[in-house]
Amino acid sequence: MNLKVTLVFVLFAFFQFSIIGQSSSGLLLTQGNFQEVIKQLGTDEHGLSNTQRYHLAIAYHKCGYPDKAITCLLRDSASLNKVQKDLLCKAYLTTGNYSKALPICKSIYKANPNEVSNIIRLAEINNHYKSYEGNIKLLNDFVINDSTNYSVNLLLAETYQKSKMHVEAMEIYSMIMEQYPDNEKIALKLGQLYYNQKKYVKCHDLCVPFIDKIENNKNFLLLAGLANFKNGSYHNVLVMFKRLEVRGDSSFLTKKHLGFTYYRTDNYEKAIDYLHSAMDYKDNDPEVAYFLGASYGKTNQALEGLQYLFLAQDLVKPSPSLMEKSHNKIADIYLDNKNYAFAIKHYQNAYKYAPKNAQYLYRQATIYDYDLENKGKAMELYEAFLTALPDSLDEDTKKGNELYTLKLKEIVNNRLISLKENAFFENGI
Repeated sequence: MNLKVTLVFVLFAFFQFSIIGQSSSGLLLTQGNFQEVIKQLGTDEHGLSNTQRYHLAIAYHKCGYPDKAITCLLRDSASLNKVQKDLLCKAYLTTGNYSKALPICKSIYKANPNEVSNIIRLAEINNHYKSYEGNIKLLNDFVINDSTNYSVNLLLAETYQKSKMHVEAMEIYSMIMEQYPDNEKIALKLGQLYYNQKKYVKCHDLCVPFIDKIENNKNFLLLAGLANFKNGSYHNVLVMFKRLEVRGDSSFLTKKHLGFTYYRTDNYEKAIDYLHSAMDYKDNDPEVAYFLGASYGKTNQALEGLQYLFLAQDLVKPSPSLMEKSHNKIADIYLDNKNYAFAIKHYQNAYKYAPKNAQYLYRQATIYDYDLENKGKAMELYEAFLTALPDSLDEDTKKGNELYTLKLKEIVNNRLISLKENAFFENGI
């Protein structure tokens, strides 16, 4: 090694050592021996030099004593340099004292607006105070010059999300995924956002590669399973949740969704098994109670389902939809068992919760017409059914339920003609 190179090496080493200081505490810090620094310097803080006090503050902060670090630094508050202020700001943030950290961050930002670590801290403070608009401007000003910084982009996406600017958040998360395609954390955030925004196919497509390539893929299996359930892709739901089950997942959520899916795919016996297991975990879930009752209603043990349907009604918070559906299922079970009075009662209750669904009037009318042979009451309900139909049904519509209602309208009109003719001849006789 020639003399010039040796001299450069020595000067570089000397410079590096002098950054922390030539004291033993500085050497201990470079070795990561923070407890020893506290042992050496913490007994007499008043007699320490500015440098030693800074070393002690570093050691306190590293060992999880941010309050002590703050006290130590504030003894020389008038003469703190940039790195000491930086440490003070970190310590304030660690203790949650955002109001004290904010002016320090602002002063550092004014001196150097491109210092990433300070921008991240300033963004954290903005998020704490829900100053999302200011945060978006702060972070966008930075990414104009550096659009690839992972931490800044992540904060920007999260801020967009908190501001309910979901399209912008998805764009930033997607951009990060292009840079870091194997990043599970970002993939889960983006997948959850897709799910919340009802983009269920995108959510599924994002999850599948992670399901295939990582061993601990429970979160992705669950998210994909839920997305497919919402999308009505029940085969995929069974695949995802059964894989969770094979991995030892016997959670309430897994049992619940397997039960729901078996019900949707007409496998009522399996639905009953899984929903009973779900109820063993949590017996106050109205949806589980409803689907369990509805599953029994599709078997030769239909009456068993009544207790669970009534339970669902007792458990549910104000929810017209679930109350309507449960009354409808209860009415169907009573009708199948020829308990016509109770069937009519529950169709009436279902109609109260869904007054736009005139089919409940039709069902009552058919019971009076064909089962109870009360033609007068049947005619009254048939008329009520026709009156309750919206005018829009006269238009050319291709929606399944509306087409069915149009057919019922034709059937009811023909039946009324027949009943009125029969009544005419009977009255005439």
